[in-house]
Amino acid sequence: MRADRHPSMGRDIRNEFVCEQFHIPIDWPVLVVEDTEDRISWFRQRLPKAVFAKNAESAFRALGQQEFKVAFLDHDLHWMHADNSIFKGTGKEVARFMAQQAFKGIVIIHSKHVEGAAIMKKFLPNARLSPFGSFEILSEVGA
Repeated sequence: MRADRHPSMGRDIRNEFVCEQFHIPIDWPVLVVEDTEDRISWFRQRLPKAVFAKNAESAFRALGQQEFKVAFLDHDLHWMHADNSIFKGTGKEVARFMAQQAFKGIVIIHSKHVEGAAIMKKFLPNARLSPFGSFEILSEVGA
């Protein structure tokens, strides 16, 4: 996978928005942990072969059944998770699980929940923080 700054988008000085592109080979196994239908649809259009987990338990099962090269993680997997004091069932719990399992793939934390995403990154220090809407995914043939 490559991550590039999109040259035609560049930097928008008004709002400091930078669009990244993630180039993911089409045959790579990808996990998307996300509960919002609009976002799931967006990911599915770009990664039709991805495995989707709408909650932490589904993510744990998927991670136990398959080895993934890339994982996209959201924090708020239920509307109540906007309360950062909740741990069980959140992206924080998924990130801790992945750290405990020594996940070797690429992790992109796409949550817009700034505090939750920061805690997730503490569990997965090599993860990339890229809030949803700040990147594009391009599927490519070959590795």
